Amino acid sequence: MTWHVLASSYFDFDKFRRASEADLRPIHLVPSVAESLGGQLHQPQPDSSNSRFIDRIGAVLYGQPENWAAARKLAKILNSGDAVYVTGDSGGVPLAILCALRRKRISLAIHFVDARRTRTKIFGWILVVLVRRLLVLVTLDQQRADALGTFGRRAQAVYAVKNQTDTNFFRPPEERAKNAQPTLSSCGVEQRDYATFAQAVEGLALDVIPTIRVCFTSPNFSAKTRYTMPDPVPANMEFRYYEFDELRALYQTADLLVLPLLANRYSAGLTTLLEAIACECPVIVANTPGVISQLIEGDFVVGYETQNVQALSKRIAELLNDPAAAAARARRARNELLQNYSTEAYLGGLRTVLLNFHPDGETGIDLSQPAP
Repeated sequence: MTWHVLASSYFDFDKFRRASEADLRPIHLVPSVAESLGGQLHQPQPDSSNSRFIDRIGAVLYGQPENWAAARKLAKILNSGDAVYVTGDSGGVPLAILCALRRKRISLAIHFVDARRTRTKIFGWILVVLVRRLLVLVTLDQQRADALGTFGRRAQAVYAVKNQTDTNFFRPPEERAKNAQPTLSSCGVEQRDYATFAQAVEGLALDVIPTIRVCFTSPNFSAKTRYTMPDPVPANMEFRYYEFDELRALYQTADLLVLPLLANRYSAGLTTLLEAIACECPVIVANTPGVISQLIEGDFVVGYETQNVQALSKRIAELLNDPAAAAARARRARNELLQNYSTEAYLGGLRTVLLNFHPDGETGIDLSQPAP
């Protein structure tokens, strides 16, 4: 039996490793997962240049042509009894179909981005028929419940894996300097509500107008990405791209991170939230289901109802007027993150789940339960 790890998108892992060693960016998890399993790492090419006509046909059903090309290449070398962890369903579905056509009975663990989508549910039912052993990995406990209500109940297991952030890279500053004027930060595009953010700041009764700096970027940005923007953009609000080391500095120097979210069902913004918490930046976030709601209930971050301008404005004023309380909450939040959401905790938990999932696994973890 051989373990394989298939990334759903192309990454220059060598470049990422060098940048991480130079403290310019966080580590990339995928090579670390492969290393922990003693497995071989595979990924699509950066474009569709090596895809064939049949790959483009497959992409009409699911994923992208490069996902089918990578799956086709991997399916050729797999043997029955091998195990594969796929980082996203865009790569996992093509691999499952192609292995079934080649009559290769493999164990397949797929991390589903959103197990509640209609297309995902349809192909999920197909997978439980085609795959010898199927482990469904999701990020949220609610997604786990939703998956178990559909195709997941026919899989070998459905497991909720906690989110993580690199706490060695995202860390508090040695000394947090006091800003001459209030500085608010934010980050991301997907499901962001910057129109409400701008209106909330405009309504603040402060002697000094706050500076707002936004890292406006998303790895999954497309024409379908949902977000709002102020029109016009206020003079005190800046949107631009930040390199990772600049983003860390943004978290470290801001008085507050405001994460204005639209209502969504898959914890959009969680990566930004954990990065800011790791840097001990006080956080205000729109209340959405899942980990974000749990962190609000634990008083690690301050919440407000989505698209409520008055509530957000009030929360910003409260934290700016009591920086000592905000800093104390931020320290508690980082301690919580170190215990439950660090990269080390994530990798250890995922490795245990994957090794136990394979028939040869003997780790003893109960896969019928969500992540501890």
